[in-house]
Amino acid sequence: MQIERAEELYHKYFAAVYSVCFLYMKNEADACDMVQETFLRLIQGDFSWRDEEKAKAWLIVSASNCCKSQLRRSWRKRQVAYDAALHDKGKEESDNLLLRMIEELEEKYRLPVYLYYFEGYKSAEIAKMLHISASAVRSRLAKARKQLRMELEDERPTGNTGSSSEKQSVKMLENHSAKNMRKAW
Repeated sequence: MQIERAEELYHKYFAAVYSVCFLYMKNEADACDMVQETFLRLIQGDFSWRDEEKAKAWLIVSASNCCKSQLRRSWRKRQVAYDAALHDKGKEESDNLLLRMIEELEEKYRLPVYLYYFEGYKSAEIAKMLHISASAVRSRLAKARKQLRMELEDERPTGNTGSSSEKQSVKMLENHSAKNMRKAW
């Protein structure tokens, strides 16, 4: 791929690729490494998309695959366990309760939620990217919403109505409006 075209895609889709990588890697340094690996694959490949959405979809799926490969490596598993034991207090967390909860979702729910609510893809488009059926995507979204709703309710102490951000998060899950979820992100 031409360097100029890759640079253009980098500037346009860095945030989306970084978000996907951060959902998997859960820390900034590893997420940046995976972003770099994703765009390196783009530069080394022989791609020519006419449609911007296809380029974006390839970048998101490729970023997801890079992260999965990295997480499967056995040395990484040992290193992460060691780092977690040493730096438990220094764990990076978002201020946004809903985002933290999405990061903790099981992998098969995390990416569809991100693609649907934050990138605005339709369930059929997500199905093509993930090589699953559209009904499986909708089912995963519904299960993720249910899980998030239950976790949000568990976060609130009994008798406490919760903070305004918690109330907003619960309301967004009840409405499950993609537009509202993107605003909260």
